[in-house]
Amino acid sequence: MARSTWRKCIVAAVSLLAAVGAHGQPESARDLLEKAAAAMGGLARLQSLDNVVMTGFGQYVNQQGGSALSPDPRAPLKWTVAHDAERVFDLKNERALNRDRRGSLFPFAIERPWDRASQVQTGVAMLDHPVSALLEALDPETQLGPVSVEDGLLVVEFTIAGGATLWLAVDPVTKKPSWVRSIGPSTTLGDITTTTYFTGYLPFGDLELPVGLTAVMDWRDTTSMMFNVDSYRVDVADLPEFPASPPPAAAAERRAEATRVADKVWDVRIGGNGGAVIEFADHLVMFEAYNNEADTFARLDVADALVPGKKVTHVIVTHHHFDHSGGVRAAVARGLTIIARRGNEGIFREMVARPAPNFPDALARNPQPLKFVPVDEQLSLDDGTMRVDVYRVVGHLHMAEAVFAYVPGPRIFLEGDFTTYDWDWNWWGGAYLDNVERYGLNPATNIPVHGIVTPFDETIATIEKQVANARDYCTRQARAGVYPAGCPVQYSRERSGAPR
Repeated sequence: MARSTWRKCIVAAVSLLAAVGAHGQPESARDLLEKAAAAMGGLARLQSLDNVVMTGFGQYVNQQGGSALSPDPRAPLKWTVAHDAERVFDLKNERALNRDRRGSLFPFAIERPWDRASQVQTGVAMLDHPVSALLEALDPETQLGPVSVEDGLLVVEFTIAGGATLWLAVDPVTKKPSWVRSIGPSTTLGDITTTTYFTGYLPFGDLELPVGLTAVMDWRDTTSMMFNVDSYRVDVADLPEFPASPPPAAAAERRAEATRVADKVWDVRIGGNGGAVIEFADHLVMFEAYNNEADTFARLDVADALVPGKKVTHVIVTHHHFDHSGGVRAAVARGLTIIARRGNEGIFREMVARPAPNFPDALARNPQPLKFVPVDEQLSLDDGTMRVDVYRVVGHLHMAEAVFAYVPGPRIFLEGDFTTYDWDWNWWGGAYLDNVERYGLNPATNIPVHGIVTPFDETIATIEKQVANARDYCTRQARAGVYPAGCPVQYSRERSGAPR
């Protein structure tokens, strides 16, 4: 028998023995949790803590891992860095305060200052640390469930007073907590299970605390957070002021507005986000299932009221990024057909197939199969009364599997993430005209997903200004010895008046 197999057998045996208490009786969940508390410094000591302050630095995945350049599971993810990070666990008041300065490790369109942001956390949100999780599990109002074994670890299921169920894993050898697991909602992925791992326990005074925290989602085994601890302090006398928590508000109704752009073409958006709706002989086509279920339904409801007897039957989705595909599950729940680049079919099927029993969305309440129409180089939607051409996007280094659309009659260009009138920078400014010229188009009007409807010439002038702003930003940063992602700007065009 191989040595590694022997090790697995030994670990399994230790786990089984650890789950059995004196006289061969299974160890209770409470006994197991109390032993974990003892390994961290003692239950009485943990319960006496007023607060724990953790500092360090970390990284957070962007858009739950849904903003990679392509939808391929192996595509590199985009990350946000967190510096000057501090997390205050106010244990007596069952709340936490997270403060940090965040910046993107990828080119982004809007300049964001490194101001320190604060977020108050309560309930499940503050239970991704062994101290808060263990104390909550041992709270008299918590209902303890059975003890199970997973990968050699002893796992206690517990349901807190608010109704949420979590799982805490304990190492049978060290007795210390190994991870905590919770379930939350996602507009793109249904229910998301997140497991936060605790690694590198070290002594801090009379306590044993982890110096590494890593959160992993059950979608593509995506790491969503990595945090490195550089200090712990306990029972700090002067805690920072916690921002007042706003009273719980009822979900505000999302209101979409329709504006006629041309004959049989409307712009339907909520605030600064939306896209076109196009009328055909017996149906409508909507451009983009943006943001989430509520916004997608709001736009669909307005669109369905535009022309008596005609409803939206198809939605063109520009690319897989989760802000642009956040309404795919909602659209599928209404039986709509998704039109997108062929390379997105796999990820959209993943998104639609995921269950949501704990936080049911429209698709969970009304399951429907994904109806998908792929786009390779070009797809023409033409019934004799209206024509819309859907093209593969090329030369856009923000999204590798993307489409845009063109309505040749009124010469309208429909796009997502090519530009927005109020962006500070445009790192992919050449892509717009590169695609116009590749396909021999002659746009007069631009209807974006982000922003407002603008004439074509104004759109190009805005892009060139944004490219110039990005180049100026890179120059200023280089003079300071800083080299952000995206610098120097790679601009594929040098039009008259364009920056060099």
